Parts: sequence; C-alpha cells; structure tokens
Amino acid sequence: WISGPLLSLVDTSFVGLSAKAGAAGGAGSAAQLAALGPATTFIDGSLYLFAFLNVATTNLYASAIANGGKSEKKNRMGVDELPGEGVVRTASKISLYSGIGLMAFLFMVARPLIALYIGEFVVATFLLFDAL
Repeated sequence: WISGPLLSLVDTSFVGLSAKAGAAGGAGSAAQLAALGPATTFIDGSLYLFAFLNVATTNLYASAIANGGKSEKKNRMGVDELPGEGVVRTASKISLYSGIGLMAFLFMVARPLIALYIGEFVVATFLLFDAL
C-alpha cells in the first residue's frame, strides 16, 4: 500500500526537477506537474482492480506448499513440477494478460477520462496534449 504513493512521489520529483523552465510560456514545470496528477490518479486506481491477484496467488501457493510432496505433473521438459509451480505460472500469465489489457484500455479511453476529470476546456489546450 505504500509503494503507490512513494512511486507517485518519485514521479512528481522527477518531473519537477527535469521540466524545462521556459516551456509553455514560463509555466512549464507547473503545467507538467498539474498534468501528472490526474494521470497518477487513474493509473493508481486502475491497478487496485488487480489487487485480488496478489491475495489469490499467495493463498493458492501456500496451499500447494502445505500439501507438499512430489507433484505427479511434469513440465514441458519432462521434469516433475515443484509444489506451487503451476500456481506461479498461471498467476504470471494472468498478470501479463491483465497488464496488457489494462494498458490498451487506458490508451483508448485516456483523453475522455481526463476530460471528465478536469474539464473539456483544459483537455483542448496544447499543454495537456504534450503530457499525454
């Protein structure tokens, strides 16, 4: 729960320190920081949708380890699977597919969501198009 705000703080400090001082009529750094706020909100909020994956994977992996013993399944190379190996593989696939799907969704609906969040007039300005 602490990593999201910390990463947002790192993003904010990076954008604030690296923004061009003379950009956008003298308000470059402030405008870029203002554009970062809604973007951070949407990314953090959308990532909370997949918090279930952490809990489910931990519980299923712990159950597989608790059952212990050798697995009767073999992997693609013909070696016996370790307990919990299938859980980790499945969770990795789900998280990869979910991440790609979320990225595609946010690319498609970013501008309308930002328009709802901060207003249509602000989205029409050239400063926000530079941030997206």
